[in-house]
Amino acid sequence: MLLFKQIVGVLIILLNIAGLGFVLYMVAMMLKEKYFPQKQIVAVHDKPVKKKQPKIINDDIVPDEDDLLKDMDLSDLDNLNLDDFE
Repeated sequence: MLLFKQIVGVLIILLNIAGLGFVLYMVAMMLKEKYFPQKQIVAVHDKPVKKKQPKIINDDIVPDEDDLLKDMDLSDLDNLNLDDFE
């Protein structure tokens, strides 16, 4: 039982030391970025690069409104009572 407590104690101490090391590493990286920022290299091109626009082969994706109205059956709307919607 005593050996088990000692092993658990050593593991706790090692994990605490690793956690403190990680925190110190993160603080060091943050300070490095703040005080020593990396210089960005900007490449100058003669011509700006143009992105290719995708070609739309079928431009009749949505039918015209006239076609939609032609297919509708409006005879059911004659008996509609609009007072029900108030």
